Amino acid sequence: MEALAQKQLNIYSSFSLSSDDVSTLSLLYTPLIGSEAVMVYFGFQSLLERNNLKSESYKHQEIYDIFNLSEKSFLKARYQLEGIGLLTSYTNEDELLYVLCSPLSPKNFIKDATLGLYLFSKVGRDLTDKLYSHFKIEKIDKGRYTNITKSFEDVFTSVLNEDVGFSKFQYLLGRKTVGNVKINHKKFNFDSFVKLINLDFLETGITKQFKEQITNLSFVYAFDENQMANLYHESINKVGLFDYRLLKKKANILYSFLHHTDAPTLLTKEEENIDGVDLIEFLDHASPSQILSNMMPNFPPKYLNIIQEIYDNIDLPRGVLNCMIIKVLNDKKELPLLAYFKKMSETWVSHNVFTTSDAIKYSTTFEGGKEPKQQKLKGPKYETGGWDSL
Repeated sequence: MEALAQKQLNIYSSFSLSSDDVSTLSLLYTPLIGSEAVMVYFGFQSLLERNNLKSESYKHQEIYDIFNLSEKSFLKARYQLEGIGLLTSYTNEDELLYVLCSPLSPKNFIKDATLGLYLFSKVGRDLTDKLYSHFKIEKIDKGRYTNITKSFEDVFTSVLNEDVGFSKFQYLLGRKTVGNVKINHKKFNFDSFVKLINLDFLETGITKQFKEQITNLSFVYAFDENQMANLYHESINKVGLFDYRLLKKKANILYSFLHHTDAPTLLTKEEENIDGVDLIEFLDHASPSQILSNMMPNFPPKYLNIIQEIYDNIDLPRGVLNCMIIKVLNDKKELPLLAYFKKMSETWVSHNVFTTSDAIKYSTTFEGGKEPKQQKLKGPKYETGGWDSL
């Protein structure tokens, strides 16, 4: 017993718990394995680092102390988790590895002959019916409705190395507007494409998957039937068969050669019945790639990481941060590091900028244009040649 208490352990997982998982564990697993076992499971999940779903190394005695359990109670909980399929344990001379397993979905738990029967035996018919009804999802009668959902192609288009912006953001972005998952690529004639290729290279013949692969790539890169046929014949592997992985690589190489950029940009189309895009809504929900693509189509990949650091480390709404990023990109034509934005955020907060609306007003005023002085920033010196030198 004493040897186990001093033995090291590490906890691993390949998933994060969803709200449904928590409900399933609390309401369906707990009656079978008890609250202590479920508490150990939740505790193990809590000890995982968010970035890699791996825990630090602990001694078993530390785990006993954290969960306020005796060694006997811990082992009982561990064995219950292992037996019901929620934990897999490994050991060697030095340590134990505890790998968390995902719980069954409510539907699969209820359908499982063993677990469902044991739950019924444990809590009785009435409570079992209540628990089942808690997870039951009522089906929607769609018979009286017409499906008006837009397809991928109806909403998005692939932009070929163009300077993209939004008309409503001209005063902020300084750019003008250009016109712009199931893809129904109407401009691509698949039958014409088939006539241009040698089907002997296609091991499975023309399948639905093959048609979707060809159509989707032609849409994304705006390639015609002849270009796709040439790419098809260049995508034959060493054993003489068509390889979709090679096709994707060849398509990207051809696109880069033709348009001098790494990849096309995905944009939402501006439909005739939609009056542009609301600025506040855009700023509140825009991703880093959307922000950068609008301001700097050929942005360095490291800029995505910088923006993510800004989101993670500055406690302001996404819309305010996006407005700040756009302001800096527009003024400096490059993206500084996190320290610069921390200093800038202090200035904005001191001027009561806490909402996206505040940020838009402030960033377009003379005062809002003032930037933090670089020499006041802590850390590496900022070269006069630009932030890219860091």
